[in-house]
Amino acid sequence: MEFNDPIASVLDGHYWGPATSTIDWCEENYVMCTYIAEFWNTTTNVVFFALAAFGMYQVRATKQESRFLLCYIAMMVVGLGSWLFHMTLQYQWQLADELPMVYGTCICIYCALQADAKVGTNIYVSLGLFGYSAVVTLVYVQIRKPVFHQVAYGLEVLIILIRNMIHQMEIRKTNLGAYTEMMQLYQLGVGSFGLAFVLWNIDNIFCTEIRALRNALPVVLAPLFQLHAYWHIGTALGCYVSIVYQQYLRLVKLDKIDQFYLRKMAFVVPYIDRRAKAE
Repeated sequence: MEFNDPIASVLDGHYWGPATSTIDWCEENYVMCTYIAEFWNTTTNVVFFALAAFGMYQVRATKQESRFLLCYIAMMVVGLGSWLFHMTLQYQWQLADELPMVYGTCICIYCALQADAKVGTNIYVSLGLFGYSAVVTLVYVQIRKPVFHQVAYGLEVLIILIRNMIHQMEIRKTNLGAYTEMMQLYQLGVGSFGLAFVLWNIDNIFCTEIRALRNALPVVLAPLFQLHAYWHIGTALGCYVSIVYQQYLRLVKLDKIDQFYLRKMAFVVPYIDRRAKAE
């Protein structure tokens, strides 16, 4: 009696079935692994996990506010959603990737808007951000247009950039040292996002040419031109740095920055550490 693998026969080589997502990226599907549709776009999400886990550890180790722990948890959820999306190319996991980006950024907006608040939670800001997230979710699942999500997310990023710049201009007048370090974080975060965005667009616009280039290269060099994978690395770093920025900003606003200092891991990854009492 001959045994036929039902998955292989029904799905015709696509372990998770035909793609149902509204987007299929430039990486060729199911080339590197039977169980992963887009191998490089999937595995590069490990950067989200690593940086978010490190950030969560530092928040607890330095006893900072739980709002930043929520930011890092949201970042990890985005990485998980992106992993599942690129692994399966299924619509439900596309939503699990894209919608947490909106929700997590709302937490960062709250941090930026409430950096001056000494205690308590501003219920009106919280309800406004919750309402925005709800409207974006309801509209997006109805129209299923990726450009709507991109605009909704881009608007959130713009709000954070503008509010942070206003904070920096205020701090420059009173604490030049803090301003300098904040500007370094700002530039690293914006630069990471900006470069990732450029590569993301090149990958989308010139996909045919990029695929031809990868096919012409030796197999060990071809992955270097998986440009959407660089989007994950750049946005993971940019997201992480933006949270560290919010932590730094909050400490400045609370007049506690003298108890902490900015350090770097591997010369690239910034983090905030508590000064020893003797310092």
